[in-house]
Amino acid sequence: MNPLSWLRRATPLLALANASAMILQFFTTILIARAFGATAQMDAYTLAISIPESLQYVLMLATLSIVFTPMFIEARAQHGESAAWSMALSLLGWVLGAVMIALPLLAWAMPWLMAWLAPGFAPDTRALAVELARLILPSLFYYATAGLLLGICFAYRDFATAALNTFLVALLNLGAFFIFVLWWEQGVRGMMFGRLLVLLILEVFLLARTLRWKRVTAKIALRQPRVWNLMTYLPPYMFGALSGQLELIVNRALISTLGAGSVAAWGYGQRLAEIPLAVLGGAIGATYLPDFATQVAQDQHTQASAQWNRAALRVTLWLAPIAALLATLGAPLIALLFQRGAFDAAATQRSAFVLAGLALGLPWRGVGGLIARGLPAFKSRRLPLLLSAIASGVSIALAFALLGVWGVFGVALAASLGDLVFAGVGAREFWRRLRATDARATRQEFFKILLAAALAGGGSLGCALWLQTMITNNEIALWLLQTLGGGLMGLALFCAAGFLLRVASLRAAWRHIAARAPFC
Repeated sequence: MNPLSWLRRATPLLALANASAMILQFFTTILIARAFGATAQMDAYTLAISIPESLQYVLMLATLSIVFTPMFIEARAQHGESAAWSMALSLLGWVLGAVMIALPLLAWAMPWLMAWLAPGFAPDTRALAVELARLILPSLFYYATAGLLLGICFAYRDFATAALNTFLVALLNLGAFFIFVLWWEQGVRGMMFGRLLVLLILEVFLLARTLRWKRVTAKIALRQPRVWNLMTYLPPYMFGALSGQLELIVNRALISTLGAGSVAAWGYGQRLAEIPLAVLGGAIGATYLPDFATQVAQDQHTQASAQWNRAALRVTLWLAPIAALLATLGAPLIALLFQRGAFDAAATQRSAFVLAGLALGLPWRGVGGLIARGLPAFKSRRLPLLLSAIASGVSIALAFALLGVWGVFGVALAASLGDLVFAGVGAREFWRRLRATDARATRQEFFKILLAAALAGGGSLGCALWLQTMITNNEIALWLLQTLGGGLMGLALFCAAGFLLRVASLRAAWRHIAARAPFC
């Protein structure tokens, strides 16, 4: 099959699965907000669940899986299926052994870890966070292996497994919430236990889906040479992952000093900000990598540069207008979704500030994700260290500076500015290594998209403020009209500005849609 053909099919598949999963997660989050609000126990839950997720990011998503997938593809191409699977299974054995050693150590150290992560928590809130974190620790078996197993599927262009996994996570978590929280009334403990059960079920699912591609005999060896070669590339990426997680740890520690409910508000705002990135950025990033890695390995710099530019512009084209709308319409959107039950107006305001600050960095976060996925193709050890150190340093320094000025919004804005630095420096380095001749034209396209998004954000904000003066007697109607009316106004302005500015990627997307729409 033509690479562009399967790319066009795989990207919508992942995007559809991610969108379906996000709808289910939306509904689950609405139920959670209604049941628990932005309270101290949600602070404890949010912090507890962040520990295995952070370990997943450090150990797999930003290190092993990123380095592993290009090397697995290279091993298959140069040495055959048996050699590639030997490397994969040996690495999987090492990862599972490391998790078995880490679990009791983490359980023992959890009280000291929580005291460091949340210095602003009350003693009973911290004790609950320790209990919940210990309960979820066995999920590390899933978190530590999911990226590796999905990486094998990506190497075979099996994007259906990733789509199914994403959808099942959301569907089963919703079911677990109904069973353990609404029916059995087990509170946040039941919510955490349900999440653990779901992840262990999905571990079995991923193993079964991945191992069906193993059609050769492969030897598992602790001293497998390709595993040790892979390990030599890990320290720079591990440093990058650790610096990113250090940034999140510092952010949460700073936010924990702003009062009860602040960490939970950060969690709600962050969850909403991650939705477009997961639906669109994740889908484009996963599908562009196999061809990009192959082209770089074969020194096809012109094709690799075109592939990278196309992916980066697609991510920006989708995420920039969404970022503008979330930044300007965050308050009515959150109020419409969550403000009922235990979730009050103060929680809405704090969550909206978080969402606005994080939304401003969405385009840069999307481009940064493409950079992080593509870096191992260059087999560079210095560049990941440089990018991570600069971006995290900028973000942490600005978080300290802006906390006292703008509170949670200042911390969120600092994170977005760190993403901007990462994307800017990383993109420039990509163009240099690919010896790109079209970098200037691509930058101009970026600026046109961002300008159109800024105009869209201004229009949506103006529409929302005008509606606020017109409707004063029905809050729900106001929130709904602000969200829908402001959103439609913003999207219309973005499209109009994009066509006036002659944004080539927008015109190409329109031609693609028009060619397939029956009414055109």
